[in-house]
Amino acid sequence: MKNFKFLLNLLMFVASVLTGGGAIMAESVITPLPDAGSTISSPTSTPVEGAFTLNKGSEAEPDLFMADVDERITKMRPMSTPLDQISRRAGRATKCDSMEVEYYSVGTRPIQGEVSKAVSLSGTNDRFTVELVDDDMIDIQDTVRFVGVNGYKEDGTVDTGVDFVALVVDVDGSGHKIFQPINAKTSDGKGNPAIPAGTKIVRMGRAAAELDVQSAVFSNVPGKESQYCQIFVMQVEESNLAKIGKKEVPWNLSDLEEDSIYDMRTGMEGSFLFGIKRKRKHVKSKDLVYTTGGIYWMVGKKINVGTYNATAGETEISDNQLVDYAKEMFTGTGVGNKRKVAFMGSDMMAAFSKIKASDGRMTIRENVEVWDLKFKSFDTNFGEILAIHSEMMDLQGKSDEALVFDPEFLSKRIHKGWSRDTYNMKELAIRNTNAVVLSEISCLYLRYPKAHSVLKLVAAPIAAESIELNKTTLSIVKDATDSSLVVSFTPSDTTDKSITWTSSAPTYATVSDDGVVTGVAAGESTITATTKNNKTATCVVTVTAS
Repeated sequence: MKNFKFLLNLLMFVASVLTGGGAIMAESVITPLPDAGSTISSPTSTPVEGAFTLNKGSEAEPDLFMADVDERITKMRPMSTPLDQISRRAGRATKCDSMEVEYYSVGTRPIQGEVSKAVSLSGTNDRFTVELVDDDMIDIQDTVRFVGVNGYKEDGTVDTGVDFVALVVDVDGSGHKIFQPINAKTSDGKGNPAIPAGTKIVRMGRAAAELDVQSAVFSNVPGKESQYCQIFVMQVEESNLAKIGKKEVPWNLSDLEEDSIYDMRTGMEGSFLFGIKRKRKHVKSKDLVYTTGGIYWMVGKKINVGTYNATAGETEISDNQLVDYAKEMFTGTGVGNKRKVAFMGSDMMAAFSKIKASDGRMTIRENVEVWDLKFKSFDTNFGEILAIHSEMMDLQGKSDEALVFDPEFLSKRIHKGWSRDTYNMKELAIRNTNAVVLSEISCLYLRYPKAHSVLKLVAAPIAAESIELNKTTLSIVKDATDSSLVVSFTPSDTTDKSITWTSSAPTYATVSDDGVVTGVAAGESTITATTKNNKTATCVVTVTAS
């Protein structure tokens, strides 16, 4: 009878494999894993009490105790969970007393800015107003250098090659800063050079007057932010019969724990990277459930990288480009240290792996080992990028991206540390097994958002398949203008949406580069909109005398 039941179970399992489904046994669903082994889950909404039990495992894999199972599948793989590995090995984990963690993060004012509106030359003004792209980047008492704009010598002549410098002394009613010239045109400090729009400015040190006792308030006040810890838990069981039974495979509770730890860490990796910070009341138990926010959403820079090669059908990154990207990642304010870690999707890793160092601009090294992880190092004059392929980036649909962060600003908070609790389920009158519950309540967060970046490969351009004008006919009187023509693209996410406008009879109607039609004389003309890849749409314009 026992042999018959065993054979029946085995046949059901084989049938489930052949049909791609799962066999229902002992009130659990046994589903083959794609590579090796099986997983067990509950057929109902009731949670499985044991994540993997050997008494049910013998049903899932009848030859579990006699088969030559590769022991490596039970071993943890730190390279698969690099973020969890770094957070544990970097030594910056601290205890917290609550599920909600509060921390402070501070940004810094930009050092470099840009003039948005030209400033006229003056030889008599002792102050002048400058409109900047970001007026808030400077404060009263800051000194500012106008890059490429010559200042004056003491005798009032142009000081070629020496940039003009001015002191911020006030703010006008529109929030624009008012400056006093430093290297001014006249000896009594009056006169400023012409400053073109687009001029770069550099914020320098503050300069107070001799009797000043108060300065402008320092603007970089740390902002309070919060993160939720998440309860990560895994339960492992081994039946007492399996524990004493004959095994040719050294698979015991410790091995199962190790396999479960890997599975648990993989889930934690996904939450730490891409989780959404929320607090919800469970719809069944009514208990609070906390989910932690992923560090991917905490970065402060987005950088598109590479150039699409239509012939090769892929995006390529040159060594020159990488140096420029390193400059963007490592320079500026609040960017932290000179070593960053890059978790790369497979497409991004492939593009980086094809970069060749030349002319001493960078050093590329293989198998740089830190935190028991192996990285590929791209060491530039601006800083070092430690690149590692992240399976989680691929699984999350980010194969063309890289998450670049400063490990010095990665913090781990632990509400309840990694724990192992054992239970004798037989004594608890549940079943004849020993159970181990593995758990940790923790979270990660990044400080200083501008110290971290997300790199994304430049995508292949999307060409227009067709275009359409919102009007096919238009009536207009002589000397009047009409700006109502609008082009729509198919597909809507066409990369290059530039349009060339032409008129078939400009003696009757003309059209500007922006699609504005002007009536010239009574008559008819066809206005044509043309894309870069020669897709067209037309509108017939009728011009009347009045």
